[in-house]
Order: sequence, then structure tokens, then C-alpha cells
Amino acid sequence: MMNPEEKPVPADHSLALDESVMQRGNHIWFALPPGFVEIPFGSLLAEPGSEEARKMIEAVRELLQLVPLEQHEAFLGQLSQAQGLLALLRKDGTVHCSLGVHGGDEGGVLQSVFTLTWRETPWTPRRISAVRAATARESASGIEMLDLPCGPGTIAETVVETPASVDPLQRSLYQATAYLPHPDGQRLAVLALGTTAVEAREHYRDMLRAIAHMVSFDNPLPEELREQIPESEVAASVRAVFG
Repeated sequence: MMNPEEKPVPADHSLALDESVMQRGNHIWFALPPGFVEIPFGSLLAEPGSEEARKMIEAVRELLQLVPLEQHEAFLGQLSQAQGLLALLRKDGTVHCSLGVHGGDEGGVLQSVFTLTWRETPWTPRRISAVRAATARESASGIEMLDLPCGPGTIAETVVETPASVDPLQRSLYQATAYLPHPDGQRLAVLALGTTAVEAREHYRDMLRAIAHMVSFDNPLPEELREQIPESEVAASVRAVFG
């Protein structure tokens, strides 16, 4: 399991842990299936030659490893559209963005965007909070209650029109969204998975449901790994003063 800086899950279903899981202050852990690569926020508008631009290049190289060689040129041509989609889906409170690359039924490459966003809410019982969030959007459909290992949640879907700058050939965007209330009752983890491959909507809804089932609000690492997590600066300062 990983917090919002995880790496894709290998094909053998083991979990590749990112170094961020060994940091203090994490509030959520999750895992993504194979085919997703994290895109640093700053890289979307990075200046050529900058550190953020370098990170973007590294991410693109990882994505290319997921695409058949004969489709590299077409994929790179579509990448700017995927970046536009990522910028469109990103909202205030977003703490993670990833681009997904998966094979389509017709042999082509389908691109998707996954985001994780925190949304502050007044204290509300978790089940009620999840239902309210899913039904708040007028265009939402397919609303489903989820009983997850991390608690109650909901999933809903929408199809909206997108700007021509995102994809001039495919103007519809399918988005599946899962709403998972935090145990403190004062915030929601909003998991969104969007794609212009509207015809594959059932596949992406199932994918998001599987991701939601892997979410944990408690550190799921084995005790021996949790003991290796460095203490926070505040805790270190207190210990230095009081012993």
C-alpha cells in the first residue's frame, strides 16, 4: 500500500512501496493497478530544463515502457491531450495525479487520469457524508453505496463535454468518482478516474471500485516497517528538551 506517491502494482499482485510511505504525517494509503505513472503537479507547466521538466520526462519514459513500440509515435502525439485532461481534473486540495495507459479492445492505447483530492466538510456521520457527496452533482448517475475495508463510501459517474484543447476528436469525458469519508467525519477523500474513452466506462468504473477497496486511513505497513519511520520534527524537538 502507498500514500499519494505510490508506484504501480506489479503483475504478481505484490505491492511496490514508495519511499513516501516511510514519512510521518500521511493520512491515507492506497495502491494503483499496473499502467499508472505519477505526474508531479509542477511538471504540467514546467519550464524546459527545470527540475520539474526533468521529472516529467522521466514519467513519460515510464509510460512509454507500457506502450508497444509501434505505438510510441501515436502515444506521444496524444500526450498533450492527456496533460490537458489532467489539468482539467485537478482541483483545489488535490494531493496526487497519475496518468494511466492501458490497451484497448481494438488494439489501441487508452489513456486515463487518476486524482486524489481532500475535501473539507462539516462534521457528518460517514455514511450520510458519502451519500451527500455522490448526489450533490446533478449530472451524476449510477450512484452505488460501497462497504469498504476503510469504511462506508459511494461511487458515481458522469459524462461531460470537454474543451477542444483536451481532445478535439473526442469531446466527451467519462469520470468515475469515489467518495470516502475520513473517520474524523470532517473530510472526504475524493478519488476520480477520468478518460475520453467513454466506450470503456464499465472497465474504468470497475477499476476505480478496486482502487477504493485498497484505501486505508490507518498505516497498513507491518509493525517492523512502521518502527523504521522517522519521528516528526516536533516529536524530535520535544524529546530533545524533555528526554
